[in-house]
Amino acid sequence: MRNRRKSPSKFGPAAAAFELEDYVLYNLVRTAATYNEEMATALKRYRLDTMKWRVLMLLNDRSPSSVGELARRSVTKLPTLTRVLIRMEAEGLIVRQAHEGDKRFVQVTMTPKAVRTLKTVQEIGQRVFERAIEGVSDDELAALTDILKRIRTNLGRSPYDAADAPVQGKARAS
Repeated sequence: MRNRRKSPSKFGPAAAAFELEDYVLYNLVRTAATYNEEMATALKRYRLDTMKWRVLMLLNDRSPSSVGELARRSVTKLPTLTRVLIRMEAEGLIVRQAHEGDKRFVQVTMTPKAVRTLKTVQEIGQRVFERAIEGVSDDELAALTDILKRIRTNLGRSPYDAADAPVQGKARAS
């Protein structure tokens, strides 16, 4: 069983010795932003942006996919994703098709053009990835992935769940 902390981490933003440069979530956001900048620069010559790249990678993983599923998996608000999908369809990269039983349910599929485009830009993504993980072992990468999944799961839980709430205005016993 994993050790569950009852007290705030010494690395959290309320810690007395808090240093922003050592804060895990700050570094996570900075790393993601740096990755997105690198990918945006690399994808520009293929007339793609990071959002289209993300959609193509998600569809490559699971196609067809519903618009709702793509929004959830890409961590994108539905109206934003819909605008991206309209552009991608106009560019001949995807096909959107309403489900026969429920017209509100729209399936998205990659076109052969998208498959060819993705194959080309996956090589670019691979080079960016390899540069990003230089000096990181396979075991460290697997551990990091596991830790990030656990952090994401933790963040998905409400901080206001009944089990975490103080009882009748009293602090919970540690």
